[in-house]
Amino acid sequence: MSSILDTIEILNNLCEECSLYETDECNNKKCLVGYSKRLLEFSKLKGVIQIEGASSMIPKEDVKYYGEDLVCSGIANTCAHCKNCQESHNEDCIIAILRKCLENTVIKKNIPYKGSTFMYLMDLNNENKEIAAIVNDKIKTVNA
Repeated sequence: MSSILDTIEILNNLCEECSLYETDECNNKKCLVGYSKRLLEFSKLKGVIQIEGASSMIPKEDVKYYGEDLVCSGIANTCAHCKNCQESHNEDCIIAILRKCLENTVIKKNIPYKGSTFMYLMDLNNENKEIAAIVNDKIKTVNA
């Protein structure tokens, strides 16, 4: 089973692959991965899993290339967390926001998580078959 630490590691690896990483142009307020990392840090610091209004603040202008394999691993990890969550779903849940940020790096729209990984994969497949296939493979690894 995946842990949130696996997701943090994936986000760190995505940052390290970025051509702007550790340069003056690196701005985590305008970066999908940087925003995700900041939210995770805030969540850990405050001990909260929901951050009101955070989903509306997802950076929309980030168009950098991110490695699909790592992004799909991150999406698979968020699906594993959602699947095992005992809380009511909320769009401002840190895991939902992470999934949205990761989705925004590889597809044009966000896929709602309707309480089932299978339903999520079906909806993702309708949006992008290749990404859905990679995420499906990653989910099998996460759940192994």
